[in-house]
Amino acid sequence: MSKKLIEQDIKQEVYEPKIEDKKSISFIWVLPLIILGILGWIAYESYMKKGTNITVVFKSAEGLKEGVTPLEYKGLQLGKVTKISIHEDLKSVKVNFLIDNEVAKYVASESSQFWIKKPTISLTKISGLNTLISGYKIELSPIFKTQKEFQEGKPKYFFEGLDTQPNDEFENDGYYVSLIANDKDNVEVGTPIFYNNFQIGEIIAKEFVYEKVYFTAYIYDKFNYLVNKSSKFFMNEALKVTYGASGLNIELGSLYSALVGGITVITSNKEDEKIIRDEPYILYAKKDDLKNKEYFSINFIDVNGIEENTPIIYKGIEIGKITEVKLNKDGLNTKAFIYEEYKYLLTNKTKFFVEEPVISFDGVKNLGNIVKGNFVSLEYRKGDFQNNFKAINKKDINKSNSNIKIDLLSENLNSISTKSKVYYKNIEIGKVDSYVLTEDLKNVKISLLIDEKYKDLINDNNLYYDMSSKLFEMKNLNLNINYSGVEPMLNGAIALVADKKEGAKLSNKEFKLYSSFKDVEKLKRASSNGFTIDADFNNDFEIKPDMAIMYKNQEIGFIKDIKFDDKKSKVSLFIYSDFRKYITTKSRFYKKGVVNLKASLSGILFEVDNFSSLLNGSITLDIDSNIEYDKPRIFASEDEMRNSTNSITIVFNDVEGLQENFSQLTYKGVNVGKVTKVKLNEKQQVEVKALIYNDFASIAKEGTLFYLKKPRISFQEIANAGSTVMAVNIGVIKSDNPTPQTKFEGLENQPSVENSHFGTVFKVEDPTASSVNVDSPVYYKNVQIGKVSKIDLSEDGSKVVVDCLIYDKYKKLIRKNSEFYDISGFEMKFSIFSGSKVESNTFTSLLKGGLVVVTPYEYGEIANPKDKFALVKTLRDDWKSISPSIK
Repeated sequence: MSKKLIEQDIKQEVYEPKIEDKKSISFIWVLPLIILGILGWIAYESYMKKGTNITVVFKSAEGLKEGVTPLEYKGLQLGKVTKISIHEDLKSVKVNFLIDNEVAKYVASESSQFWIKKPTISLTKISGLNTLISGYKIELSPIFKTQKEFQEGKPKYFFEGLDTQPNDEFENDGYYVSLIANDKDNVEVGTPIFYNNFQIGEIIAKEFVYEKVYFTAYIYDKFNYLVNKSSKFFMNEALKVTYGASGLNIELGSLYSALVGGITVITSNKEDEKIIRDEPYILYAKKDDLKNKEYFSINFIDVNGIEENTPIIYKGIEIGKITEVKLNKDGLNTKAFIYEEYKYLLTNKTKFFVEEPVISFDGVKNLGNIVKGNFVSLEYRKGDFQNNFKAINKKDINKSNSNIKIDLLSENLNSISTKSKVYYKNIEIGKVDSYVLTEDLKNVKISLLIDEKYKDLINDNNLYYDMSSKLFEMKNLNLNINYSGVEPMLNGAIALVADKKEGAKLSNKEFKLYSSFKDVEKLKRASSNGFTIDADFNNDFEIKPDMAIMYKNQEIGFIKDIKFDDKKSKVSLFIYSDFRKYITTKSRFYKKGVVNLKASLSGILFEVDNFSSLLNGSITLDIDSNIEYDKPRIFASEDEMRNSTNSITIVFNDVEGLQENFSQLTYKGVNVGKVTKVKLNEKQQVEVKALIYNDFASIAKEGTLFYLKKPRISFQEIANAGSTVMAVNIGVIKSDNPTPQTKFEGLENQPSVENSHFGTVFKVEDPTASSVNVDSPVYYKNVQIGKVSKIDLSEDGSKVVVDCLIYDKYKKLIRKNSEFYDISGFEMKFSIFSGSKVESNTFTSLLKGGLVVVTPYEYGEIANPKDKFALVKTLRDDWKSISPSIK
C-alpha cells in the first residue's frame, strides 16, 4: 500500500515544460568580432608609430649615439638615430634614422638636407650650449618651403650629409656678404667682424671650393649702413713685425686681437650701394694689401739673403717688398712692388742695393737683418720712369756720386783696408776706396772718397795720418800712443787735420799719409804763429819737450825747450798767438795729473786724463792766482800750486783719524778744501795745513771756526759715520769779520756759537742732566725746527746748559716767554682705579731724546741768543691745543 501511495505522489509532482520563442542571433558570436577589431586597431597603431627609415652619409660620426641623437627641425624632434655603421667606401659612415610617419613626407623628400649641429664656444660667442649636455644633434634643412612643392616633390631615403650649416638656413632679409681668401685657415665660423674696433657682424659659414676658401659674413641689422660696395675687408694683425734701417720693430696689438683675431672692414663711401649677396669680395691678409702697388723687376748678382717678402726700405720706411724670386745663370731675377705713393722713386737714375748687418764695437747696425735677413734699399735721384733695374753693390754707389777723390802715399799699408773710414774730429767724412802699389813699388797709393758736403774742409793745407797703424811705438824709451778707438784699431782709419783758411783751395790731389798724430802735431806746431816765455820748475817732477800746454781743455801751446839746472831748471813755453791775452803776471802752470782718485762712502771717483797724455801728461795754465809772479812758474801738481797761495794752517791738540789728502774741509756739507799735510810743531801740537779750493777769501778770515767732525755711534744715534771708515773731516763755520787770517786754533768738537750758517743758538738750562743728546731734535707742534748742537756745564758748574740750534726759518717762533719741555724717553702713570698709561712723543725722541717748544697765545718779543730758558721736565697736557698765530 505504501508503494502505491508513493508512486501516486510522484505522478502528481511532474510539471510540464514552458515553451518560449528565441532570437535568431546569439551574443556569443559578437565577442570574437570585438576582439578582432581591437587587434586590428593595435596593428594599425603599431604600423603608424613604426615610422620611416632613411639613411644619411656623414664624413664622421663624432658625437653621434644610437638611440640617443635626435633629428630636429627648429627645435622639433622628428626622429632618432637607430644605427651607425661604416659606409662601403670605408671613408665615411652611414647613419640610419627612424622618422615619425606623420612628418615622413617632409623628411624623406628630395628637398631635405642634413647637417650636424655642434656647440660653438669662443671669446666672442657661445652657441649650441645645450649640446654639451645632450650631445650633438642632426638638423634638417629643407629646400622646399611650401606644401605644393612637397606634394610635387619625390620621396628620397638616401642622403649625403653636409659639413656645415647650409646657406638656405640664413634669413632671407638678412645682410650677408661673401668673402673669398686663398689661405686664411685662421678664420673660423664665429670670427667677429669689426668696424672701428666695434663688432658689427660675424662669420657664419665656411666652405672650400676650387682651392679657395669662401666665407659667409652676417652683418647685424643695425649696422647695415656701414657696409657697402666701397667696403674693404682685411684680417686683424695681433703681431706685426717690420724691418727698418734702425733694425727690428715689433708691434703688438691688443690681447683681444691676439686671442680672437677677427676681420676689420673699412668703408670709404657710406652712400654707396649695398652688396649683392652672391657677389664675392676679397678678404685681404693685412691692411697694407689694400694699398695700390706698382710692380717692377730687380736683377741681383752675387747677392745672398734675398727671398720672397724681403722688404724694400727707403729712409727707414718700408715702401715695398720682393714678391717673387727666380734663379738664373747670372743671379737672381726678382719681381717686386712699391706702394703707389712711392712710384716716383722708380727712375732711370735710381740705384737699388742690399743692406747687410754690420756688427762692430760701435754697435749693431741693421739689427733686423740678423733676425729676418737682408733688406733692399735704394738711392733716389730724379729721372724718367723705369720698371726694370739691376742692383749694384752698396760700396759702388759712392763712386757714381760727385765725391772728392784724394790720393795718399804711405810707406806701408798697415791696417788700412777698404773698410777703413776717414774721420775729421771723430766724425766720419769719407772712406777708403782702393789701394795699389806705386809704379816704382816703393810706396802704397791709397785712394779716398770724401763726401761732397765736406768739400770746404779739403784744401792744399790738409794733413792726413794713420789712426791705427801702431797702437804703441817705443823709440829711445819714448812711448808714443796712437789709440783713437776700437773700430779704427780693428778696421783701420785715416784722420784729417784741417784748418779752414780763407782763399785756400784744392789743387793738389796727392798727399803724404803720416804714421801717427804726433808726426802731424810737430808739423802743425812748426807752422804755428806764437811767442815764447820762460818758466822755472823744480826737478822733483818730469817735463818733456813737445808736451801740450792746455787751458780749459784747449791746447794753447807746447813745451819747446828745456834747460836743465841742479836747483831750478828753465823751460821755454811756446804759446800760440790767439792765446796771448791769457798770459799775465798772475799766470802760473802746473803738471796735469794723469790719474785722479777720490774715495768716499758714496763711491770711488777714478778720473783719467785724455789718452794722448796718459803717460806724458800735460801742462795746464791757471790764471786765478791772488798774487802776482815776477816770473812764470810750473808746479808739480794743482795741489802744490794752490798750496802756495790758497793754504791755511790749523792747530789741534789731537787729530786722530785725520789723513793727508783724504780728510776734507766741509761747509754746509760741501767740500771746500782738503788736508794736505799733518805734522807736530815745537810745542808738540798738531799743525794741519789745508788747501782751500776756490773761495779762499771767504774762509781765511778772522773768526772762522774749524772743528773735527768725529764719528758718534751709540744706541741713540749714528753721526759722521763715514769717519769710522774713511778719514775724519774738518767742519767749517764762516765768520763775518773781513780781516784776513791764515792761521787758526782748531776745536775738537762743534763749538757753541750764537749764529752760524745753520741758524740761531738759544741756551736752555737745567739743574740736572737730561736724557737729551747732541743732535736731538727740537720740535714745535711735532715739526722739527732745530736740534741740540751742544751740551755743557755752566761756568760755575751749577747747571747743565743745552745749546738749541733753531733753523733760521723758524727763529720767529722762539719768544721771550716760550717754554722748552723735555720729551726724552716716555712717561708712565699707574693707578689702581684708573689703570695704567704710557706716553711717548715720537720714536726719535724715545731713542735720541728731544725738546718741545711751546709759545703761548700772548707771546712776547722775539728772543735773542742772550736770553736763557729753563728746561721744564713735564710736558703740559694742553700743549697740543696751544696754537697761536705768530707773525
